[in-house]
Amino acid sequence: MWISIPKRHIVVFDSICSSISSEELDVVMESFLYMVPYLLVECASSDEQRAQYSLEPFTYERPTNIPPARAGDCDVYTLKYIECHALGIEFSKKNFAKANGKTVRDKMAVDIFQELPDAHEFENKDNDDNLGAYDE
Repeated sequence: MWISIPKRHIVVFDSICSSISSEELDVVMESFLYMVPYLLVECASSDEQRAQYSLEPFTYERPTNIPPARAGDCDVYTLKYIECHALGIEFSKKNFAKANGKTVRDKMAVDIFQELPDAHEFENKDNDDNLGAYDE
């Protein structure tokens, strides 16, 4: 979901459009369309800022040209989409094919782990305290 405050508009990037009909999405989105303007008014730090906003509901759309994701890949899909959007890279079906979901997930996990400040400190430690934690 992308919210444009100046345009008073929300874009719902739905990677599995078949999971909810347009009519059902209208019902779900109605509360967001009223809630966002209300939050802007209520969270404004001054009367001057508050005067900039109105309680007029936002509008929304759900683009249909979004590459589909496999159920369970929504988290990776979302992070990858944010990354591509931030870098100005096209997010196409070719780059995020369903078959690539696991590879993208694994690469992201490694990248995140490597970016942690003390990640390598824990690489070779045994986790004996937690062994058997889920055994019955």
